[in-house]
Amino acid sequence: MELRIGSLLLTLFAINIFAYSIPPLSGFLPAIRTSFIQKPLRETLDDWIEREERIALDKLLANVKPGGRNVEGNGKHVADGTVIASPSTESPNYYYQWVRDAAITTNTLVDLYADDPSSKLSSSLSTVLDAYATLQTKIQRTSNPSGSFDDLQGLGEPKFQVDGTPFTGSWGRPQRDGPALRAITLINYLRAYNASHPSIWESGEADDIFDTLYEASMPARSVIKADLEYVSHFWNASGFDLWEEVDGLHFFTAAVQLKALREGTQIARAFGDDGAAHWYNEQATYLERFVRRFWNKKKGHLVETLWSHRTGLDCGLLLGSLHSYPSETVDYDPVFPPYSDETLISLLALVQDQRERFPINLQPYDDAPFEGESIFGGVGLGRYPEDVYDGYGTSERGGNPWFLCTSSAAEVLYRTASRLTETSSLTITPLGLPFYSALLSSSSLAPEEGATYGPSDAIFHSIVEKLKLVGDEFLEVVKTHVDGEGSMSEQFDQVTGYMRGATDLTWSYGAFLQAVGARKYLDEAW
Repeated sequence: MELRIGSLLLTLFAINIFAYSIPPLSGFLPAIRTSFIQKPLRETLDDWIEREERIALDKLLANVKPGGRNVEGNGKHVADGTVIASPSTESPNYYYQWVRDAAITTNTLVDLYADDPSSKLSSSLSTVLDAYATLQTKIQRTSNPSGSFDDLQGLGEPKFQVDGTPFTGSWGRPQRDGPALRAITLINYLRAYNASHPSIWESGEADDIFDTLYEASMPARSVIKADLEYVSHFWNASGFDLWEEVDGLHFFTAAVQLKALREGTQIARAFGDDGAAHWYNEQATYLERFVRRFWNKKKGHLVETLWSHRTGLDCGLLLGSLHSYPSETVDYDPVFPPYSDETLISLLALVQDQRERFPINLQPYDDAPFEGESIFGGVGLGRYPEDVYDGYGTSERGGNPWFLCTSSAAEVLYRTASRLTETSSLTITPLGLPFYSALLSSSSLAPEEGATYGPSDAIFHSIVEKLKLVGDEFLEVVKTHVDGEGSMSEQFDQVTGYMRGATDLTWSYGAFLQAVGARKYLDEAW
């Protein structure tokens, strides 16, 4: 059956500011040095998730133009389609649009759009998504310190001003994950839009609309094809990591680049761009072999950066696994999906490190729903063990847990449970045994190496249940450290638990929404 690819509606009329369901919430609990521990909200996790999901979406959309209250208004000069990292303009200043962060956030909005394209929310989201695509086309063509559009080097520029002009200050550049993530997001929206507007192919307007998104001619002039050309030619070149600190070759970058090329191969074929499809597929084959090099057998876990002096444990491993997972419409085997032994054993190692590293992780929660000690449970996760950024600058005591990392751990576990539910099978390998043993450490059941379990085995059900329970523990940590209005900053203090760093971090809300979406999917599949 011929694959039909839908279109983005290029909005040519004036955009009205639209309202969202949650009214503006004022106030932010400042990060202060205090001896008091922030107390958890007195609310069940299910009730809190239902409430916080609405708040998180509202606060995420507040950072997106058109419509967002943090970016609308006279004098702000924010371009339509902009996704700011945070409304914080000083200490720290995150009032920019990062290509990576914007793409990840927008892909979350695409998923929400695809859930119910005919809803009032999706109508508003469609306007946002169209504006995002239009702005990214402009940004691609804007010369910047990384280069220009003509040589494609400019696509590696990590961040821009809110009006779409280049940021010209000193920065860690290039960053090569942005083009891959942008291509993934726009491909995802093409598919989602096509599913709800199949008649576009009979309207005679498809070719005109698609030209700005994917067009087969070279040199590349369409936004998706330009990104795919960049990824396919520069995937083996060094760049800065997603934390913008280390120049090298990184797992997160390589993982999302691989997904972009696999998905891009299918899109190129759908548009009759067979030569490009062959090239993208060939490069993806090479890149897949390269991604496997991030498994460090000696350390017993994945590493974020090759040949680094760091341990390699990093929240980027979780994020790379999640954001590189294949779309449902593309048939290929991911290298390190969330449910892989390599990802899970790396999560276990990171959790064990962070549990001991941050004092807040040793504090008992008054409403902790689980009894018994486990060597694997929900904690606040930071970026990586060697982190020294505390939300405002460097600190001798080290970094702090991040909301987005903590939520992402929950998502990994929910998606693993969903995978087991769908396949009805789990084989305990020598590599995976430590993870599943830790998972069931408080249970009377113990996994056996080499055994294969299914729905007829009590231990299989215990594993699935425990995966969800520990995923819930991570969200319980998030629940504990948001403020009374549901706001999420970038970090929460490793000692006091109060929020630190950039206020209302867009990615914090997006990661939470992705985790909640994975939890809902599990509930439906289970």
